[in-house]
Amino acid sequence: MKKAISSLAALFLVVTLALPASAASISDVANPESLYPVDIILDLDNREIRKVYALSPSTDPSTLPMAAFERDGLEYNCTDILREVIIGTETQPLTQTEMVESKKKDLETLLSLLPQEREVTTEEGFTGTLRLDLDSIETEVSGYGSSKQAVTATRNYPNLSDADTQYLPKTIEDNGRSLTLSDVQWQTDNTYNADDYEIGDRYTAICTYSGTKTVSYVKGYTTTADYVGDVHRTGVTMIRYTVIFTGKEIPEPEPVVADEPESEFPVAALIIGGLILVAVAGGCGAYMLVKRRKERMTDEEMDPENSACSGNDNADADPGTGAGV
Repeated sequence: MKKAISSLAALFLVVTLALPASAASISDVANPESLYPVDIILDLDNREIRKVYALSPSTDPSTLPMAAFERDGLEYNCTDILREVIIGTETQPLTQTEMVESKKKDLETLLSLLPQEREVTTEEGFTGTLRLDLDSIETEVSGYGSSKQAVTATRNYPNLSDADTQYLPKTIEDNGRSLTLSDVQWQTDNTYNADDYEIGDRYTAICTYSGTKTVSYVKGYTTTADYVGDVHRTGVTMIRYTVIFTGKEIPEPEPVVADEPESEFPVAALIIGGLILVAVAGGCGAYMLVKRRKERMTDEEMDPENSACSGNDNADADPGTGAGV
């Protein structure tokens, strides 16, 4: 159990050093690279901790963790921030695609339209030379057209008795197309019998039929090719921020004086109650005294003889007083 507690304590110390209390704020999560320093410099003799961050020029430095934290009994507060601009050459790969139109798709025609190298400059200021990637060349048909072409067919009609076109068909079907008679050439055959008797002329018609057909053809080709290479830019490549924290003693907390428990009845209430009781008792005593005097006076007025006797008895009882001796 003790080993587990020691391991957890060590892990907590490492996390506390690397990430201050404010490191998990929403703004830091939006810029993850600002969460982690690239270096931590400890100067415990001077009570100073420096955390170094390397940010891109586009990163907002306000996302840097700068909240106070505690370590080894000291409270560290941000006292200064150092900024260092790093100038250098930045290189990145680049691929650009070129598109050309052509009537033919043979390699010689395409290479005449695509140069082997090309100089480029990007919107971000990178410059360099890109070279043609021959393996990336692709060619596709850009479109088709159609046209009419003449079609002819020849037919021979022999052994005709007369050279008259009425014996000839005016149209024919050839490969699914209708052709019309456009020309006739006549040939004559003279035949003789064995007795040298002439039979008569016979004719052969050589006919030409004409028509049209629709054919499609490729109008052109579209070729795409990639140019690849590295481009470079010289300028601000990184900004290094050093956040300096200075420690100070944590003041001892003032002792807390425990409040005395309040009595069930407050002292002031007891005093006031006592005064009220005294006043009531005094009032009652005065009232009884006055009442007794009034009763005595009433008794004396109602019984004068008793009063006199009572006075004489008192005189006899006191020999030191009287009218005479």
